[in-house]
Amino acid sequence: MSATRPSQRRPSEPRAPRPPRDISRLQARRRAANRRRRLFRLDVGVGVFAAIVLLIATPGLAIAAVIAVLLLLGCVASVVIGRRRRRRRERL
Repeated sequence: MSATRPSQRRPSEPRAPRPPRDISRLQARRRAANRRRRLFRLDVGVGVFAAIVLLIATPGLAIAAVIAVLLLLGCVASVVIGRRRRRRRERL
């Protein structure tokens, strides 16, 4: 026999039941998060697609690169503006 004690935890006191969460608020937050995620993917996808088409369709790579960068900056601006709007709504 071993002189050491078995490593058993004492049963803790039962916790007070947590108040149920408002499921409709949780579902609304999930829908909003999914919507933001889809819009972000759409912005990035449109920007990348437009940049690729522009690079293929134009004869000069320099001007195509400038226009492609401008398109991608527009997509980034769209994402930043969307985040600012969301933060303002959350504050109110």
